[in-house]
Amino acid sequence: MKFELEPDNRNCPDSALLEDLFRVATELGKRTLTRDEYEAKGRFNGGTLIDRFGSWNSALERSGLQVGTWRNFTKRDLLEDLRRVSSKLQKGTVSFSDYRLHGKYSFSTVTRSFGSWKLALQSAGLPLSPHYHERATDDQLLENIERIWERLGRQPRQKDFAAPLSSFCYTTYHQRFGSLRKALEAFVASLNDTRPLASESGRDSFANRPATDPPSIRHRTSRNVSWRMRFLVMRRDNFKCRITGRSPATDPKVILEVDHIVPWDKGGETVMENLQTLSKEINIGKSNLDMFQEGSRTHSPT
Repeated sequence: MKFELEPDNRNCPDSALLEDLFRVATELGKRTLTRDEYEAKGRFNGGTLIDRFGSWNSALERSGLQVGTWRNFTKRDLLEDLRRVSSKLQKGTVSFSDYRLHGKYSFSTVTRSFGSWKLALQSAGLPLSPHYHERATDDQLLENIERIWERLGRQPRQKDFAAPLSSFCYTTYHQRFGSLRKALEAFVASLNDTRPLASESGRDSFANRPATDPPSIRHRTSRNVSWRMRFLVMRRDNFKCRITGRSPATDPKVILEVDHIVPWDKGGETVMENLQTLSKEINIGKSNLDMFQEGSRTHSPT
């Protein structure tokens, strides 16, 4: 799959932003809109309108819509609404996506008022969702973008960063990178980075590696395949299973995975020359079998 950024909406004229805001309100049959309502159906990010016009209410006024009155609230109102949603869902806590669907106020309003979603839940006496991530690494955030992009077949938008599709919410990207656009730019730039990965520079060749290693194996690399190495391996293999030649491009049911040719528990390292692209069912069947064992050597399809 090719990862290319769409044109930056920050360069759109004011008229295009205002017309789209009015269009969504008309489709919903409303005379005013919350930011979350707009982002569920709008073409642009709500933050783009706020940056352009100074505030959400200013954008509404400029588009000919009524200025919202939802800003007349206290922190107590927000906490009561969090508890109400928790009670309604009977889940004991409230996730990002839960509140977007059932909350009276916008998700961004809650996080701005308390500083973070975590602090808002703590103030309401609610536990964190099991899916809440205290501190994600940049690799985890960028890998999540890749997963969403591949699933949707297009560049992710702010509304796509919600469970179950996304493991991280939009706010996490905004806080880490400054904006979602900058996060997407960092993702695409990382894929175009031609510098070798640290774990790609191993000196051992796996072409003639024996099927088994001594009992005491000392690995030079981590077992986990990073999101970037995963992409590089799949790109090298033309996004096709090296055993069957099948690809998601021709069969959407195909799920590709990256496999250690010489299994990790038999001494195989996580380096490019020891990794290959396999379809999920082939990888499950192979398990920890060694591709170089007698009778099991396979060749890439021609």
